[in-house]
Amino acid sequence: MQAIVFANRTGNELAPLNQQYCPALLPVANKALVEYTLEDLASAGVTDVKLVICSDAKKIESQLGNGQQWGLKIDYFLSKPEEQVNSVLSRMSINKDTQALVVRGDMLRSPCLGRFIEFASLMPSKFVHAKMSQRNPAMMMLPAGWKHHELMNWPLETKEVNHADSVAQLLHGECFYLDSLAAYVEASEYVINSRDFCVKGRAIATNNTKQHLIVEAQCQLPDLSKTDVYGAIGEFTKVSPKASLTEGVVVGDYCFIEDSTIQNSIILPNSYVGPQLSVNNKIISQDLMIDPQTNSWTRIEDPSLIAKSVQEPTQYNTLIQRAGLLILYVLLSPLLLTLFLCACINKPRKPIVTDTVVSNDNQPIKVHKFNIASPSFALLPQLWSAAKGDLNLFGASTQFQSKINSSTPYGVYGPVQLNFDETTPIEEVQMVEIEFEQANKPQYLVNLLQQQMNKANTDIVIKG
Repeated sequence: MQAIVFANRTGNELAPLNQQYCPALLPVANKALVEYTLEDLASAGVTDVKLVICSDAKKIESQLGNGQQWGLKIDYFLSKPEEQVNSVLSRMSINKDTQALVVRGDMLRSPCLGRFIEFASLMPSKFVHAKMSQRNPAMMMLPAGWKHHELMNWPLETKEVNHADSVAQLLHGECFYLDSLAAYVEASEYVINSRDFCVKGRAIATNNTKQHLIVEAQCQLPDLSKTDVYGAIGEFTKVSPKASLTEGVVVGDYCFIEDSTIQNSIILPNSYVGPQLSVNNKIISQDLMIDPQTNSWTRIEDPSLIAKSVQEPTQYNTLIQRAGLLILYVLLSPLLLTLFLCACINKPRKPIVTDTVVSNDNQPIKVHKFNIASPSFALLPQLWSAAKGDLNLFGASTQFQSKINSSTPYGVYGPVQLNFDETTPIEEVQMVEIEFEQANKPQYLVNLLQQQMNKANTDIVIKG
């Protein structure tokens, strides 16, 4: 059987964690949220999955791969952020008679998909709508579900389905939408306390005989046999011998905990916690200290307190690339002068257009372009910004300030910069930049620039 899994939430309601994770990849007890749904699908006998993704498409594909680790075959389908289910399904061109499961993978539910598929298969002509903990667990079977796709749209709502051909199925277990920081903490607590879920790692002995502490490989931990700690600790994490872990604790991969006290808290991957800190009922994610109870957060500037535990590879231009761009800028100086004269003739009052944009260091900078019709030539002055390292040569549009995720650099050239203007809907911009992020950029840009060059003769006109 085929399953269509929606993982296209933006996660704005989870701010500030949405700066670092899309909901599908948000770690819950050290496992990406969407992985719980994939595990449930595999247990239910599903083999083929179409995964609907949006802004963090590249990260999701990199982490999940082709699905082989779950015995699944995953094909990816790009959508707009939180695009409605009926719109996505129509673009998939699915046969109206196809039997398939549609389910959201950016929420958490107790394993139940096998029971739902078995029950729904017994009555293929009726729409089976499920309830779990008085909530809509976001699953439906096609073809009977074609007329009820609105039940799958985000944000989810629990609606009564009054239809002669519908049947309700009550499912045992818990259902979490993860639509707030408090809901995220509640879901994490449920996973580490429930035997319904498979938490990665092995249980180690603590003084708590009812709840387990699950530890993954390559961890360095103090003696916890006399503590009441429970929860989960990820791979390659080091906890100082003088640190104190008490009650429910989740610590992600590649974390380093100094001589601190961690109690009822979540430490997300790649986070450093400095000495002499008391962390109680908090979420720490790299340099963010988050209080889910008050829905408040602080970015800590002092790296001796909390910080990123590893140095991420830079996304910006290397010195060699910048030197090459500087040489190119010098070589193009005669062309730049010619284009400036063309702009002066065509637009004598305003031959140069100046904009304020955000650089890859998140700083406002001034950029310039010629006031001519051809974007490929108009943007040439911005090579100077690329040579300085403020922008990449190719990347997301600075004009729209709409990076598809925080790791995507701004650039001088890209499909948006070369084809769109201020009147283009932001949804279309986001969709094109998602496709651009997934494309083979060199060939993609060669074709794009070639199209622009072919139009250059008609775009640059000197009027007498």
